[in-house]
Amino acid sequence: MGLGAFLIVYGVSYAEGSFGLNEVLERAKISNPQVNAQKMNVESRRELKEKAWKNLVLPPVNLSNEDEWKVVKKYGVGLEELSVALPIYAGGKDLNMYRKSKAQLGIAEKDSSLVEMAAQEAAVSQYFAALNARKQIEITNKAIEALEKQRERVNDLYENGKIVPKSEVLKIEADIENNRGINLENSYHESASMGELARLLGYPIDSALDLKDFDPSQYLATKAALKEENNKKVENTILGEKEQLKLDSASYDVKIAKADLYPVLYTKYTYYYRDVDSKGNIYKRDEDKFEEGFRWVLTWGATLDNVRANEYAYEKAKIEYEDNLKGISLDMKNKLSEIRALYGKSLAMKKRVDLLQENMEIDNMRYENELLSTFDYLNSVNSFREAQESYYELQRGLVLAVIEYENLYR
Repeated sequence: MGLGAFLIVYGVSYAEGSFGLNEVLERAKISNPQVNAQKMNVESRRELKEKAWKNLVLPPVNLSNEDEWKVVKKYGVGLEELSVALPIYAGGKDLNMYRKSKAQLGIAEKDSSLVEMAAQEAAVSQYFAALNARKQIEITNKAIEALEKQRERVNDLYENGKIVPKSEVLKIEADIENNRGINLENSYHESASMGELARLLGYPIDSALDLKDFDPSQYLATKAALKEENNKKVENTILGEKEQLKLDSASYDVKIAKADLYPVLYTKYTYYYRDVDSKGNIYKRDEDKFEEGFRWVLTWGATLDNVRANEYAYEKAKIEYEDNLKGISLDMKNKLSEIRALYGKSLAMKKRVDLLQENMEIDNMRYENELLSTFDYLNSVNSFREAQESYYELQRGLVLAVIEYENLYR
């Protein structure tokens, strides 16, 4: 039996609702607060890239006027000069600053996808946790119902003078209260999971989300052909591309630092509108001037120190790049192994659930006919409840593992 077929045949079924797994995934992708916050970070990086591009291709224009206060008071503020400076050679600094800003935008975009994936995975986890708590409430309520019926029967026998000690009645009442306590805890877990799910989906935390259970036939039917291996190269995944961009960014830092070792060659055009003579009178100048020059700042070796620091950072980035790619490849391999393990474990747990359910149904009839003690009946119920919970946990883990595996190859 294939993985997809198993999930379809043995899929968990809950009450009908209006908010299923697909809706959770879509909502998390567009409404999760962290996803939307990361989008703002992307837009911020986009603006910084545009700024770097303009610094690269457009020369700065300076309109200025500086006069003594007595001149300003007499003639007012007016335009004195306009200057445009155009660097001819700056060691490639502006070009590499643009390239770095472009890489930083790419990293932000990759992070946006990764935050989206993480939000979906977190939402799916809370979605299953809420449904599991709901199912546990259902199982426990059935146990309470059977205990209450038994209490009525035993209490009638006791009150009618039959040979039934009062302790039997008290034991059953104690078991009823114990199961009610269990359901209080289940209700707490359901409420907590629903609140966290609402937060992850961008709803108020007290929203009454109407959940329907994960339907394998609608979602995981497409996973029936889940490949044993994926041939996509690690370097071509979102995670791999992000690591490459981080390495590129570190290399640009080295080039930007090295640019300060060279003099800046530039040309400058200045147009003078007016000037002030020796007596403090303003006169119209209407004169322009072209200049060529260079600028080099002596920092007594500080620039070279900065270069070396960035070179070390680049070497560190190269080591991390290689190691992180290996880590991603290992995650891919391990995630597939995890899916196989969860798949096999789910098959075994499904058989256990079926056997314990049949056993509980038999024990329920025996209990109603007073052929089984309350202690043994509750053991049967608890065994089924624990197996059912483990089975739901395994299914949740299996679905999350499949989602995470696919995300690794995005």
